[in-house]
Amino acid sequence: MKNMKGKYNGSHMTIYGSILPGTASIARSAFLTDKLTERAKYKIKILDWHKARGDNCSLTARHFGIGRMTLYRWLKRFENFGIIGLNEYSRKPNRYRQPTTSWPIAARVVELREQYPTWSKHKLAAILKREGVIVSASTA
Repeated sequence: MKNMKGKYNGSHMTIYGSILPGTASIARSAFLTDKLTERAKYKIKILDWHKARGDNCSLTARHFGIGRMTLYRWLKRFENFGIIGLNEYSRKPNRYRQPTTSWPIAARVVELREQYPTWSKHKLAAILKREGVIVSASTA
């Protein structure tokens, strides 16, 4: 790896710089509303360094120890959504699938599985059917 001493003098870098257009005013407004996370500030620092060094993604990724694809993803989010787009977003699904098997039936299936661990799912489904509980073999 090349010596980076001449490329970056180690001087203090702000979280947002004058390299990215409009980031100073946007960042100030984001700080006032407390919408910018520490992780987003770190990403801004990296993107600022990236712009200052001539948009060399490989050099930036190597310098900060991140993947190039990660850097490309951050650049794209910054272009599309601005500085607030660098915040982490929720990955939680909008909907959860409702369970189709009720808890008493599931408890009975577990009970049978523990009682007869070597029996197949088809045999357990037949036992449940005799008890009046109709479930598929995959459930049993």
